[in-house]
Amino acid sequence: MRRTLYLATVFLAVLATGCDERIGDYVSASSISENGFLRTTKASVHSGQFIKLWGYVDYANLFGDAGAKEILGDWWGGDGPDPTTWRFNLKAHPDDKPGNSFAVLVPNDKERGTVLQVFADNARARQPTRVFVAGKIVTFDAPVNITRRLGLYIELAGSSDIAFSTRR
Repeated sequence: MRRTLYLATVFLAVLATGCDERIGDYVSASSISENGFLRTTKASVHSGQFIKLWGYVDYANLFGDAGAKEILGDWWGGDGPDPTTWRFNLKAHPDDKPGNSFAVLVPNDKERGTVLQVFADNARARQPTRVFVAGKIVTFDAPVNITRRLGLYIELAGSSDIAFSTRR
């Protein structure tokens, strides 16, 4: 009986902390986000805070200018937020539904093409792309039906703030 109780306690502890998984200095997107909104249990996360996250590219949400469209092909979702910025969405898990993600805004720069090519190649191969991003979190009121939630997005200083492993 004691062993069963111990195993159940360990299982519940792993389940409760599983969404806070760290890889190096990066915390999982699921530690702060649930279905693309800020987790209500993460009141310590605030707008303007610098954060390092890891998660998966939401291939249904890749946006940018004509140059991005040329690289992404069928995976291009439309124009970016503005002429100087491209965008992709970050999911917590590779099998999350499209749209259960939040935006990552990135200035157009010389590294953009390389990053977008990796995204496009993996999307065509139907392989998830795990990325590590470091930037400023921005939160905003996001009314949903009769409740209010906090939306979020991440602003990066450049494409070099996107890595495919924790090594830089």
